[in-house]
Amino acid sequence: MLDKILEAGRRSTAAALPHDLLRESREWFSRRRLTLRYDEDVSNWVRHMRTADKADGTNPTFDPEHSPVSAADSYWLDVRDGDGRTVACLAARVIRTDDFTRQISSMSLWFDPLPPGLEAPLDLVLPSTTPVISGAVAHYGGHWVHPSWRGQGIPGVMLPLAKILTMELFGSDWDTGIVLVSSARRRDLMAAYGFAEADICYSGFFPPLNRDETFFLAYSSREQTLRAVPDVIRKLRGDAEMPEAGARSPATPGTDTILTSMLPGGPSRVA
Repeated sequence: MLDKILEAGRRSTAAALPHDLLRESREWFSRRRLTLRYDEDVSNWVRHMRTADKADGTNPTFDPEHSPVSAADSYWLDVRDGDGRTVACLAARVIRTDDFTRQISSMSLWFDPLPPGLEAPLDLVLPSTTPVISGAVAHYGGHWVHPSWRGQGIPGVMLPLAKILTMELFGSDWDTGIVLVSSARRRDLMAAYGFAEADICYSGFFPPLNRDETFFLAYSSREQTLRAVPDVIRKLRGDAEMPEAGARSPATPGTDTILTSMLPGGPSRVA
């Protein structure tokens, strides 16, 4: 399937942009002896996260047991080392809506249908300047990096790539993410996520985590996402140093390696 995306996709992006980003991303991962795989079955992401080292739990937004996700609207990216072990991942989902904040306030973003006891809506505190986010809204989360690979820039490659991929697959109009206050305070992490805006969204008791929490709604319009891609490509081209961590053995590319299969002449994806 993936080898056909750039040829038969929705053409949401400029013709050369996906090719350039994918090519530079492939080189970035190759220098670190990593491969990046696409998997349309998010239940595999759930299984990984349940046993992942120092993971923060499983986000129900992407869990088929709690949300109506399928290959028609979701996928996850799986970064693996040369021994085939997952060292990083990211989940994506597209929700078609007239107003994305309704999914947040009703908590249907996390649970659909809602379990008993979660019927009360969240009282959002978004500023009046927050635009109406509607249409095909891409939502990203479920991000995890193995402790030995943290601090090496993987989120700054995965998320821009996922945004372009989601445009090509689903014609997304917006890119969004929920960012907890602990992450929002980290400028390096927010820069890696690459969203154009981040507005405070909620503060109070948050049932999905069963604790008091403050979180932000991070978002970019399709146009803002596309404007940011050339800068991402320049950074990838300027990064030619091999990191010390993880450079132990050459990667063994799978036939479903996304960066290979999406580029012209690459092999077809095998499930």
